[in-house]
Amino acid sequence: MKKVLKKISIILPILVILTLCVVGICYFNEIRTVLSLKPIEGTNLYTMEYVSDYKFDEFLQTGASNNNEYYDYINNMINSKTKLGIANNQAASNACTAFTFRDKDGARYLARNYDNKANPVLLVVTAPHNAYKSISAVNMTCMGYNNEKIPGKFDVNVLSAPYFPTDGVNEKGISVSVLQVNFARKQKSDNRTTIGIYAAARLVLDYADSIDNAAALIDKYNLYFDTAFMAQFFIADKDGNSALIEFVDGKMYVIKNENAAFQIASNFNYMEEQINSDGYVKYYEYRKWLNASDTTAYESKYSGYVRYDFVYDSLYNTSGIMSQDEGFELLEDVASPTELQYAVIYRLDNAEATIITDNDWEKKTTVAVR
Repeated sequence: MKKVLKKISIILPILVILTLCVVGICYFNEIRTVLSLKPIEGTNLYTMEYVSDYKFDEFLQTGASNNNEYYDYINNMINSKTKLGIANNQAASNACTAFTFRDKDGARYLARNYDNKANPVLLVVTAPHNAYKSISAVNMTCMGYNNEKIPGKFDVNVLSAPYFPTDGVNEKGISVSVLQVNFARKQKSDNRTTIGIYAAARLVLDYADSIDNAAALIDKYNLYFDTAFMAQFFIADKDGNSALIEFVDGKMYVIKNENAAFQIASNFNYMEEQINSDGYVKYYEYRKWLNASDTTAYESKYSGYVRYDFVYDSLYNTSGIMSQDEGFELLEDVASPTELQYAVIYRLDNAEATIITDNDWEKKTTVAVR
């Protein structure tokens, strides 16, 4: 009996070591990805290098027709590692602003405020083997986290990150931002796969190399919109082109900057002024309110118009030329004073993101696609 126990005491550790080696080999890239998650001291920001396969090309073969199907796919994608659930998306406040500009040397930028509750934010760099490298910002409430529940040291749920980009830029200099609007609807076709807005943003980051290509990719799919988060897409490239992609009365519209020095998005559909549709706030109503009211923008349904006008005047006065620091100053001018989850500026020619969180405009973090 003693000999048997002795053999077991020798063999068991060897088996454990072998098992750990096999697991390490099989999930080497997943482990590297999870261990790369790092909090940025003094901020609500995390960064991560995603080196494993998030199987987005497989997702596009079947798609998802609602959030539950989307979360199910993501859970299955990370299922061999853990059974963690993905929290339902917390809808963004209807108060985000985005705009393009260039600096005096001609470099192009897309700037964006994400006006939402102060929860953790992730900057994730992805490098899929069959798509473009990119860096994107993620509202981590989509991944099941908040200020009370933050990622643990080996929290495999962070592997869901590529599926929830709110904005980003890829190595081709294509940037995309998702902004909430009052109403959005895209006509559905039986012969097209259905995806949601975050998957559409990932689609652009992974595969688009031009504005037209980005629009064509989005139009290739049916889109479902969460009832709490109707959306438009704001897309820009490193050459100074940009476009708003909107969905009005079932049709997709691509509104380009037409060689203008800048373009702006701020939570209303540009096409609402051209189309007599239900579900929209008309611009003339805003002008009437503006002349008669002392209410601040963030206390009214006209917030998007007020912010648009302010940014337009600022960019018009500089011909769309400003430094990155001046871009952040403009973002601060139109940010929600109480709920700003993050503000980010993407430099498009080198796929670089500079970000602040929680209205702390002094603590900037810069991450670039390598």
